[in-house]
Amino acid sequence: MNPEPMNPTKDDMTHQALGAPLVLREMCCVYVPVRNRAKSLEFYQDKLGMTAKALPDGTCEVSTGRTALRLIECPRAKERITLAFWLPIWEFLQARDTLRAAGLHVEGPSDRHGVEQVLTFMDPDGHRVELVARGGSSDLMKSRLELLDGRGRGPGGQSWKIFYEAVPVEDMPWYTDCLDEDLIEALAEYAPLPGRLLELGAGPGTAAARLAALGYRVLAVDIAPAAVEQAHVRFGILNTRLTFQVADVCRSMSHMGSFDYAFDRGCFHSLSPEDRARCVHNIADVLRPGGRFFLKVFSRDEPGERGPYRFSQKELIEIFQGHFDVLFVTKTTFEGPAARSPKGLFLVMEMR
Repeated sequence: MNPEPMNPTKDDMTHQALGAPLVLREMCCVYVPVRNRAKSLEFYQDKLGMTAKALPDGTCEVSTGRTALRLIECPRAKERITLAFWLPIWEFLQARDTLRAAGLHVEGPSDRHGVEQVLTFMDPDGHRVELVARGGSSDLMKSRLELLDGRGRGPGGQSWKIFYEAVPVEDMPWYTDCLDEDLIEALAEYAPLPGRLLELGAGPGTAAARLAALGYRVLAVDIAPAAVEQAHVRFGILNTRLTFQVADVCRSMSHMGSFDYAFDRGCFHSLSPEDRARCVHNIADVLRPGGRFFLKVFSRDEPGERGPYRFSQKELIEIFQGHFDVLFVTKTTFEGPAARSPKGLFLVMEMR
């Protein structure tokens, strides 16, 4: 049953309820009739965390990335449409709790065919908004840590196995065939002697292969078996100093031995706040005293809320201060196939 249209009081509650941005993914590109473009922009941009831009034809567009909603101002339009957004199950539960805590009129979660969970509410124009997650009703009873335990989900909420089978590595948002300039310069100063190096979240394996070619003995790990398999096929037999292995950075890695260096380009900033302390502890557990950790993450200077978590220099220092001293930090960008390079921070830290 569709929820009833909201009255003005409920509208105001909608804006209050969605004060914490939600990361929405996998939507269709559609034209959305709205009565008041400014009000709709506030809802989708400021409340739902989408990016927004004005178009030359006078319309506005809000987007989660490759797809978008185009807002067409039509004060007398009575058309009502349904907007469906796919989320990983843990983000779906976070959205449910956020909406309920504010007293918003929300229907669900409801089970759809035993494989999907659906949460519905109305936007300021009476359009039906559906948040959809893959999962059965039993998943709604699990704790956040249980749902995050494997962290085996790709950018659209699908499994990493499906993501790596469906998307060519060259089209992945983080793909680059070369080592970043900031890492090359930092290695020259802070890791001049090749030693044993652990790469976290190695993905396609291109960085690991380049590091092994420089003389480091590299163990490259990733939570996604499909990523490890593909990287091994592409690079594993080319250099005896390079090994790929499936591993979760939020679980102990002590069985891998000790390392002189560790490198992370985009793994840490994908972890939830609840997982960060465990990850830091596990990295510190395998780095020898005086070992160097090279870290690259999204910066708070990067606009929007879509994608990885953002960090400031101060936040990173506080997160790692129990185990590491920061030797160097600089603003940088993430080079890749996208037209615009996201803003990041690059740090060199030393194990105490």
